[in-house]
Amino acid sequence: MDPRKQKILEDWLKERSQNKSRKRRKKELPKDEGVTINSLMDAVTIILIFLLMNFGTDILNVKTSDDLQLPRSTTTENPKTRPTTITITAKQLLLDDVPVGVNIKNGQLDVSEGPEALKILKLEEALAASIEEKKAKNSELSKEIMLIVHSESPYDILYKVMVTAGSASFTKFKFAVVQGGLVNTSI
Repeated sequence: MDPRKQKILEDWLKERSQNKSRKRRKKELPKDEGVTINSLMDAVTIILIFLLMNFGTDILNVKTSDDLQLPRSTTTENPKTRPTTITITAKQLLLDDVPVGVNIKNGQLDVSEGPEALKILKLEEALAASIEEKKAKNSELSKEIMLIVHSESPYDILYKVMVTAGSASFTKFKFAVVQGGLVNTSI
């Protein structure tokens, strides 16, 4: 082959390979279109899920009524887990929002044990059943109990409930209150 034709052929092949590499580079580089709608939808979905998961994370949800008015306090601490709860309303005792069969009439427990008894047998039985149920479910047993007490409940009822809970192996007591109490600085 003639050197001049060979040179033309080599130049043509070189130019062709350069054109192919340019085309490849153009295909590989995306056009600058900004953020696509898919990326925005992904981000909005993630933010929405995060907000939904964190909205309403109040562990202790107490519904007040005429029978259950919580005392006010200046506390700022919130429970981190939901413990076993005993609710003392103006009319009855509840364990984890379920009545235990003990009624309150005129500020006194309506039980057969008598007014001098320190333990409330029906509450003790309900606490024992609750502990056994949690053991059966293999859930973590906490020694903590949350007392939700009507603000006008007599102290002797609260005392009997605490003695009963203590005999059922609960050793740490917390009280539910309404935030926003007044601080009395005058002594």
